Amino acid sequence: MDKKLLEIIFDNLYNGIYVVDGKGVTIGVNKTFEEMSGFTNEELVGRSLYDLVGKDNYFSGSASLLVLERKAPVTATYSTSTKRKLLVKGRPIFNSKGDIDYVINTIWDLTVVQYSREIDADTARNQLLSEDDIITCSNKMMEIIDLALRVAITDSTILLNGESGVGKSLLARTIHRSSERKAKPLVQINCAAIPENLLESELFGYEAGAFTGADHKGKAGLLEMAEGGTVFLDEISELPLHLQAKLLGVIQDKTFFRVGGRTIQHADIRLIAATNKDLVELVSHGLFREDLYYRLNVVPITIPALRERREDIPTLIHHFAEKYNRKYNSYKRFSQSLINQLVGMAWKGNIRELENLVERCIVTCVGDLITPDKARIPGISPALPSGLGLKDMLAERERDILLQAREQYQTSRRVAAALGISQASAARKLKQLNKRKHS
Repeated sequence: MDKKLLEIIFDNLYNGIYVVDGKGVTIGVNKTFEEMSGFTNEELVGRSLYDLVGKDNYFSGSASLLVLERKAPVTATYSTSTKRKLLVKGRPIFNSKGDIDYVINTIWDLTVVQYSREIDADTARNQLLSEDDIITCSNKMMEIIDLALRVAITDSTILLNGESGVGKSLLARTIHRSSERKAKPLVQINCAAIPENLLESELFGYEAGAFTGADHKGKAGLLEMAEGGTVFLDEISELPLHLQAKLLGVIQDKTFFRVGGRTIQHADIRLIAATNKDLVELVSHGLFREDLYYRLNVVPITIPALRERREDIPTLIHHFAEKYNRKYNSYKRFSQSLINQLVGMAWKGNIRELENLVERCIVTCVGDLITPDKARIPGISPALPSGLGLKDMLAERERDILLQAREQYQTSRRVAAALGISQASAARKLKQLNKRKHS
């Protein structure tokens, strides 16, 4: 294949392409990237990403720098100073010595909002920077993002499964922004947050005089507000059965009635639903309609818990630390020993729990280096104390574990079961703990 043809292909791909060398220096970008970013090849070639990335700089982040750091493929989103939101898949190209020669980045434009001239550039940029970003080097998550991008261009209904805090709403926004409906609204509805007696009128709207207290002009519902766009129904398992039947009609016929109305309303919408519960089990107990489940489950996407993709934890810690350092004008970082221990935690609250922990450490810890001693996180061991032998250190560690177990499980029987020891041993150790406390 000759060079001329390669250049034609490079500049006519649907996606943007950004190529850097093994030191993070820009080699070139294609015309698609120039159009989606607002930056020219001439502006970027020869410039290091270390100089282009940062607050008030060209890019708020970089997949390439994460690839060079992790020596593995990375998927990330970031914003540009030209008010664009981009999703980037970076892939390293290794030489025979195992060093990275190049990083090839494939880019999708996720920009939706067209800011008016009344909003200044700083305001627009700050709004973009305040949005959540996708940051992952997990193969599982990158496969999920690939699937999300493939189905985004269709109108298929999507069901997102996963524990609280794994990023279901973030993935829903990414799907909408990658779709042909991106210029239309994305309306997010938390089915558990709206009182049941108000949910129907909020979703479907109501006609004048439909019920006591109703607006005399009537009111359009959230489905009408999303016309032409996407409706994201979060915690769909909490939708009452009688509204499940009405939603089924929307999916099947693309029509519905307002509360108290007789005029058919048409719904040109794409539906994404999310749940942290097992809908199949709810169906078996008669708590969720089986026919609605099958209508929603056209494209099921299960997002793994953070503990199932631990390779993401160090990268996310760095990302959140940078985010909150920016917010609080600080320069703190996590010690490697603390990061190593955080990787092993259970993370029942997933990414949301991790982000909250990072913010808390940034705000409360004294000094620029956050260590296990300063973080004081349950289950995290502090640095080895000086002047203590192994026996004393083990005794101190046992004491910390017993204190935590007693606080969490209350009784000696439950403490024994949790720690895998006999109840007699648990009772004896807890008694000794109380003696030390009062001695």
